[in-house]
Amino acid sequence: MNQLIRIAARNTTRQKKRSLMLGGAIAFGFFIITLINGYSAGLVDSVKDNISWQFGGQIYITGAELSKRGSEIAVLGDAETALGAVSALGDQVASIHQRSKASGSLHFGTREETVRLEGVDLAGELELLDHFEVLAGNIADLLKPSSVAIPEEAARKLGVDVGEAIMFRVATVTGQQNVGEFIVVAITAGDAGLGFASAYTAKAGLNELIGLAHDEFQSLNVYLKDINSVDQAADAIHAGLATKATVEPRMEFGNDESSHMSSMRRMIGMGGIRSVALDEQWTGTKFTVTTIEDVMAPILSLVGILNLTSFWVFVILVVIIMVGILNSYRMVLLERTAEIGTMRAIGVQKSGIRDIFLWEAFITSAVGALAGFAVALVIASLLSVFDLGGSGLFSLFLADGRLAFRAAPLDTVRNFAIICLMSLAAAYLPARAASSLEPAAALRATY
Repeated sequence: MNQLIRIAARNTTRQKKRSLMLGGAIAFGFFIITLINGYSAGLVDSVKDNISWQFGGQIYITGAELSKRGSEIAVLGDAETALGAVSALGDQVASIHQRSKASGSLHFGTREETVRLEGVDLAGELELLDHFEVLAGNIADLLKPSSVAIPEEAARKLGVDVGEAIMFRVATVTGQQNVGEFIVVAITAGDAGLGFASAYTAKAGLNELIGLAHDEFQSLNVYLKDINSVDQAADAIHAGLATKATVEPRMEFGNDESSHMSSMRRMIGMGGIRSVALDEQWTGTKFTVTTIEDVMAPILSLVGILNLTSFWVFVILVVIIMVGILNSYRMVLLERTAEIGTMRAIGVQKSGIRDIFLWEAFITSAVGALAGFAVALVIASLLSVFDLGGSGLFSLFLADGRLAFRAAPLDTVRNFAIICLMSLAAAYLPARAASSLEPAAALRATY
């Protein structure tokens, strides 16, 4: 077998131009699929990381209570039950954060800009400060009362600078309008938000503005040590809560999200006031458990479509390559007929002749695929040097302002196996024809 492989490897260099053309076509196809899969996987990782630090976790437990008038109030009143459900996860939990949030408008002079204001307990979430790219001011000053950090786009539209006072107008949890004054202590680059600007302030100050006590909060956010276990952990938290309180049904990825819209809007601070019908009312706190996967559902759907489309484009490219391989090895059969007759005459079995052709096809496809993979890694490394950071939704897809690339091992192995197997399938007919040649007739060939 080793001798046959050596002969096959030598044969691939006999017609360098033909081998380069076949290997180059294979390398191009593998290069394209590797880049698309790598960047789509990197995009998902970047979005998950950006949303995680912005929302303060990967699992979000929000709560709602009923006012005396039957209106929904966004507050997680029964914190003990929520913390108990999370503690049941044990060492899966990396950290837990409490946040409040509200959507309203910033005012500076005659200018106005709509933002989502995140109220953060910075004493328990100091690592958040490391994620900001600060253009002006000092992000650590967020620890001071009545301070706010705003994204550069909002600062530009308002014409505000560090040290100046701005007004934030927002509805309280019970629906009244309220206005508070904040001092801009930092302006941050970009915006990892979901299409709207995100500003940050201390939770206690925001609570006072929206009508909550200083120690209350609206969302309990959980970081896990393994982000891949988010769905299982969320299901466990949901099951634990369901034994002690009213809980909204879990939102399944890909389902119609209209029935969960109010929960999602409350989770990102855009809940508003909603009257609850008598037959839908509850007592105590009604919990909702959402995850980063729920927030990312539209993005994951688009990435899935992109990956599926790129896979079938890859398959089409491989089919075209197969036609080239089939025709090439038919030519090889004609060129080597006398050589095949000689090998058969000195004792090489039919299976040996067939295996030489198949090994040639495998070596060509494997080397081409590896070359395409290597080129994809080089291109990805070069592109990662460029800082594309900036304002707007595009920054959501970047990791530290750069395109992230992650070559998934399973996808790479799958694509490698597909291209090698299809190359072997294309070479099989010429290989079988070569092995079927009669030695005497092959030796008389004058091709």
